[in-house]
Amino acid sequence: MKKKSTEPNITQVALQAGVSIATVSRVINDKGNVRASTVERVSAAIDALGYRREESAAPNRKGLIVVVLPNLDNPFYAMIVKGINVSAKNRGFETVIFAEGNLDEHTQRLTDLLRMVSAGGCLLLSPVNDEATLAAIDRVAPLVQCAEYNEKSALPYVSVDDFSAARNAVHTLITRGRKRVALINGPDKYKYARQRYLGYAQALADAGIPVDPSLVCKVTEMGFDTSFAVARQLLTARERPDAILAASDMFAAAVVKAASIEGVSIPRDCSLIGFDNTYISMVSHPSVAAVNMPQFQLGYMACEVLGDRMLNPAAESRQVLLKTELVLRDSV
Repeated sequence: MKKKSTEPNITQVALQAGVSIATVSRVINDKGNVRASTVERVSAAIDALGYRREESAAPNRKGLIVVVLPNLDNPFYAMIVKGINVSAKNRGFETVIFAEGNLDEHTQRLTDLLRMVSAGGCLLLSPVNDEATLAAIDRVAPLVQCAEYNEKSALPYVSVDDFSAARNAVHTLITRGRKRVALINGPDKYKYARQRYLGYAQALADAGIPVDPSLVCKVTEMGFDTSFAVARQLLTARERPDAILAASDMFAAAVVKAASIEGVSIPRDCSLIGFDNTYISMVSHPSVAAVNMPQFQLGYMACEVLGDRMLNPAAESRQVLLKTELVLRDSV
């Protein structure tokens, strides 16, 4: 039977209890993370107003996980999502994708979505460099950071050691006689970009080679056209590099195309190592050596950690770094 408009609503309950609507929703749906005294106030307001929680409460979707991606363009995320889905299915969870790259501008949209669907958890692959923003998301639904993470936050994450991976890749290039090693990197807002630059610089320092700023390039937009323009600029410079570390397979593919157009032979004139080891590195010609990122494992383990948090919100925060390996191919 349709409710009369005079019946109390969730807004009135929140006003009566002196709490937010989100807090009332958490109490109604038994989501936890609410103080006992607050639960008592909300329950008292519900009883005093005669609020019919059994008809007004949102559907229980405690098994729903919202997966936040920076974008849908990068194939790096495909295998991570596959790992997430396998773990989620095994645990009886469902997943939905929220592909909005800039959470600095769209945090409110995410938190509104989490509340709207009564999400049981959030897997965050987008960079969030503000600790307060992370905490705000986590208050709405328990989160686990995947691949990207905030180094200053105590919240759980599953990622890789980007510093060591980049350092090892550059060391490999140097041991093969390369001296002018360039870096094509992503924006500094990404943890991977900051850590890979530090690893690159450390490998050069280990070999007694100073960092040449003209050899360090940043791709501000994650797209092929932009990375191709950067690669072409490097390869047409008066003193071009004799090796390039590309911070993603997309960047490496752009180098291969630029080299072909400019008549630069890979690896004779310029060695190349990429990151991620997606199908792009294998189908390029020549095939590109790449740091293999355990993408499936990243997604699977991140979902496992989140599942544990969803079942036990008081569980100890886990911060996991997975190993990478360098896969050598024709480009070196």
